[in-house]
Amino acid sequence: MRLLVLLLLFHLSTNGFSQLEDEKSVQVFKHLYSFNFEEADSIISSIDSTTESSNYNFLRAHYMRWFHLPIHNQNDSILNAYKNYLTTAEVNIELNKFNYNQINGALLSAEYNYNKGNYYKALQSGSMVYDLVKNNLDQEPEQQEVKLLSALYHYYYQYYKTENSVIGTMIWFFKEGDKETGLKWLEEVANQESIVSTEALIYLSHIYLRLENNPDKALYYANKLHQLYPNNLKFYELYIESHFSLGELTREVYSQIQELKDSEKTYFQKYGICYEAIGKNIEAELRSDEKETRLNEALSFINQNGGGSHLSSLLFRSLYHTTGDEEYLKQKNKHEVYQFALTGYTPKQKDYNYKN
Repeated sequence: MRLLVLLLLFHLSTNGFSQLEDEKSVQVFKHLYSFNFEEADSIISSIDSTTESSNYNFLRAHYMRWFHLPIHNQNDSILNAYKNYLTTAEVNIELNKFNYNQINGALLSAEYNYNKGNYYKALQSGSMVYDLVKNNLDQEPEQQEVKLLSALYHYYYQYYKTENSVIGTMIWFFKEGDKETGLKWLEEVANQESIVSTEALIYLSHIYLRLENNPDKALYYANKLHQLYPNNLKFYELYIESHFSLGELTREVYSQIQELKDSEKTYFQKYGICYEAIGKNIEAELRSDEKETRLNEALSFINQNGGGSHLSSLLFRSLYHTTGDEEYLKQKNKHEVYQFALTGYTPKQKDYNYKN
């Protein structure tokens, strides 16, 4: 039971559920999504941390989470500061009222403790949020923020029930979810004009790309996300991988790969170098041995800079496709995080021709 709660809460907290209480908060999030960190920091600094402590800590936590990607891999000084900004949720289930900032803080706290292996603390932080969600599954919630949470619960409940037999045996502890309802509600939230719609776009891009293995739909939402926030390097991965999954190489894809490589942060450099090697592999202009060399060089860079199972699985898949070496396939399977086009699984579209 605990495992399922944590898995669900991990996904509910992945991008930060947020109801923004004033125009300053809205502007902070727009700047964070646009990677305008100086502007976001300036607005947050103008908020009184004493009289508006909840909102101040809420925004500071999100600022750190976006600036220090991935937050759970940072040094103790950064992690301690981040942890101090996280607030505790206060939910009134009976009246169905809650403080949006504190709910968000509870989800971020659950995510933080989950990634650090503190599962009991993660469960404590998230249990109140689960109590809220389970009361908003039957009827479509009017509030977009609650609708987002409920949509994610609906989807991931069925996802884990179907994809993980171990979790499937524990599913009877929880209220039933429906995947199609979850996707429908997510798409409806994504069509609204709000910050919450941005979060829905992130989830839809990820879900359709890596979980539903539907790159056409993934690209549709990744493109909308890119149009809204063209400077967000984190969003590039959804856009690039959707194109790669369709066997497409565009000028915009190459431009984004170069921006990732040119980033001052190693985290983004790893993505850029990985994607560049895969892009060269798709082009089919190089000899097989040259492709193998480039892909292995990308793997070496990733391994020398903290590793990364997802990127490694993409590279090992390309290496296996290029060389036919079964050892590369074994390594792909070992590192595989998602079963989708870029790890060798045929997408759902009809008459689809995978080019990598």
